[in-house]
Amino acid sequence: MKEVDNRRPATPEQIENLKVCFKLTLESSYHELYVDMVLLETLNKGLMDDMGDELKGYAGNLVSVHANVCYAILCLCVQLRASLKVELGVEKQYNIRRSVVTAHETYKYLFGFKGKMTPWRVIEQRLRSKYPKECDEIAIASNEYSQQYAQDTDGTLRDVTKHYSDNPVEFFENMENVSERTVADRLVASMKFLQPMHSMLVNELRDIFGESYVGVWNLNMPEQTFEPMGIGSQEKIDFLKNGIIKYSGMVNTVMRQKVFVEAKSKEINVDICKDPHWHDFIDNNVGLHILYIYLDTLTTFRSFTRSEQFAEYRQNLAYLLVSVHEGFKKLYGFDRNKRRMSYWNRAIMQSVIQSGDAILQAEASKVEAKLYKLSQEPIMNDEDMMAAFTHMGFLKQQKVEAPIAVLQYFVQPIKQKDLDVLTDYIHVLNDVMNVYNQVLDWESKLIQEETNAKFSGFYDQIDKIEQLICSKVQDEDLLARWKESAERMKEMLKSLSNYGNAAG
Repeated sequence: MKEVDNRRPATPEQIENLKVCFKLTLESSYHELYVDMVLLETLNKGLMDDMGDELKGYAGNLVSVHANVCYAILCLCVQLRASLKVELGVEKQYNIRRSVVTAHETYKYLFGFKGKMTPWRVIEQRLRSKYPKECDEIAIASNEYSQQYAQDTDGTLRDVTKHYSDNPVEFFENMENVSERTVADRLVASMKFLQPMHSMLVNELRDIFGESYVGVWNLNMPEQTFEPMGIGSQEKIDFLKNGIIKYSGMVNTVMRQKVFVEAKSKEINVDICKDPHWHDFIDNNVGLHILYIYLDTLTTFRSFTRSEQFAEYRQNLAYLLVSVHEGFKKLYGFDRNKRRMSYWNRAIMQSVIQSGDAILQAEASKVEAKLYKLSQEPIMNDEDMMAAFTHMGFLKQQKVEAPIAVLQYFVQPIKQKDLDVLTDYIHVLNDVMNVYNQVLDWESKLIQEETNAKFSGFYDQIDKIEQLICSKVQDEDLLARWKESAERMKEMLKSLSNYGNAAG
């Protein structure tokens, strides 16, 4: 029996209260991250050598774990605030799916899989003698989370939404499994170990650093402001909204067609997987690839435009950079040697050339020039920052904790040119879709011609059999049953031939 959710939806007043709560929490987490950065700098500069090497090492591990916990909480608050501000259901789904990824990455960092010795496990051994009750509470909560959520499905969702999937249907099927209720339950489960861990770490930091901790905490953070510089104009916001509505509708249509064709094939016992067009429709549907890149970019851009404070702006901008980087890497690519296998080259340009359409070829060449120009933009391809934005823990390449790398990045000014590059990318995605739609029309005609030729012979055979039966059989009841069967066979053939159009 399907589980029924009897919980009432939140009222507008409750939603506003949640927004404020998450805002205050992310502001506090951001301030704590700044404190952690100063403490780590102090330790690294040898200004606390009176601690002794053993205590100094422990203090460094303590600050590092605390920084990652604070950053996880900050990320979740930014994501949840974004989901509470949305207008469209698809926007909420794309926002809350990030929370699944954050929760999964945080669990992996803190507790690991298969008994891995994590930074938390290292300091837990010492903390347990001082905070046995709290450590037991954290262990129970983390075990419950592991049993219910830290499984293969979350790992798959993390992979397909973080780096995108090589199978477009896999991406959207995983997205369909993301619901507001399940994500809310997952986050409640993760907060059962994050909250007590955070409180315990703060107490331990105060004990270890003493007056130094209080002094750093009372330091004024550098004044930080971020002006989106017109990027959130109403015209742009409406443009993004219309794009999300249009292209999410296209995705829903394709996924419904997939379900229909699979059901019809099973009904008449036909192995649809053997048809090459079905492979193109399911496993190699570049249109679906472009659509999930496009939708992810637009929904993230919309979250960015709705931000209200510095840390929120910068974190949503970080998510936008990740979406742009990962999407562009598959769409066109930064590595010239690997570019021939990009979606643009292997699926769009090859068909453009084969079509022989001079106008379409000229249009595609203009779009390709824009894609090449974007591939040269540094903000599109900062691999070090992509790693910091998407991982927890120590970054070997940068030799720093990921949250500290993010914080150091946040204090750097964003140039108007960089924001212009991101808006240019969205417009180029529109250009790519326009070219691809024309390619699709051309391919659909070819598929339809092939399909018509394939099935016309079956229709002719049915008609010949019908003529023969009518000339030989006098039983009206038998003739009626034959006509009914013949019509049913024609309808089945029509259903199968129509999936060629669906694939297009």
